[in-house]
Amino acid sequence: MSRRVTVSWPDRARSCIGHSLSEPLYRAFSLVPQWEWGLSDPEVSILTQRHPLLAGRRAIHLTDLHLDRYLPRHERIVTTVRERRPDWIFLTGDLLNVPEGLPHLFRFLEQLRAIAPVYMTLGNHDHYSGVPVSQYAELADRHKITLLVNQSAYVSLDRGELAIVGVDDPSLHRADLRCVPPRAASRVTVLLAHAPNILESVGEHHAIDLILCGHSHGGQWRVPGIPTFWLPPGCNGRIAGWYESGRHRLYVNRGLGWSFLPFRLNCRPEIAVIEWMEE
Repeated sequence: MSRRVTVSWPDRARSCIGHSLSEPLYRAFSLVPQWEWGLSDPEVSILTQRHPLLAGRRAIHLTDLHLDRYLPRHERIVTTVRERRPDWIFLTGDLLNVPEGLPHLFRFLEQLRAIAPVYMTLGNHDHYSGVPVSQYAELADRHKITLLVNQSAYVSLDRGELAIVGVDDPSLHRADLRCVPPRAASRVTVLLAHAPNILESVGEHHAIDLILCGHSHGGQWRVPGIPTFWLPPGCNGRIAGWYESGRHRLYVNRGLGWSFLPFRLNCRPEIAVIEWMEE
């Protein structure tokens, strides 16, 4: 069940500022897609997880689409996902930037849904876009896609169940972890959250087997010999790959899109494939 999250005035201010700064750039660069650079060759990362309840199952994790215009590279992403034959597809926010992107976004999501069930949550740019959560929910429902905004969904397995938990964007302090189900011997719980700072919110009592995030874009621009200099608020220094806190493990996916400027430098986009094996 979803819970209403009260958004503080600083977060509202940040949302307005983020929208006002990013909107003109996204609108302008979406008109010249040929200016994109470094976004057309995603790396496929294999993440091996061990759990007997999910042995033999596979999921795809995508994030940070920033999809305002459907391009040939999106067709190639769909093809790559199809070739991997996933059981489920997880998306962790920043789906688009401006409202005009909605038809293009759902054209892409509809193709993913034809491959496997899609579970997704929202990121900061989804809120910056000005699209109401209710509109995302209505379109997701129409396309038979599961949008999780501080909610959980359950998938029956042969010997138990998979709980897929999706929280609203942690970087805007919208995440509500009360939607995480209690520990159960016959349950595997995967948490979808846009920003890596969710790791500061989970406690030892949260029965979460895997956390999937994005938001960082892997730094987007990596200059050899220079530490990563571009990370949005909410990363807390987490750039890409695996991070741990107590019993919890979190994977930060570099994502597929771009932020503010349409290029990546020494930072390939990423498609993560989670493959479960026996203990």
